[in-house]
Amino acid sequence: MDARNELLLLSAARLYSLGLDLEARRESLRQMVERGVPYSAEELRAALWQFKELEAQWKEMERQHLTLREELMNE
Repeated sequence: MDARNELLLLSAARLYSLGLDLEARRESLRQMVERGVPYSAEELRAALWQFKELEAQWKEMERQHLTLREELMNE
């Protein structure tokens, strides 16, 4: 298998893993809100910041993955 195909598979696996982490953080935020944690609470703000950081990583990795996939399909 050529290196670019291997990279594509590795990025897909990483996207999947990041997606699971992202959904776990989303669920954690939802539970905090359901428990009545105030939006101004440091706990909730920190959890939201972590979620947004992970979401940004996921979006960037998805962009890279899709770009690589498109390049490989057009070869």
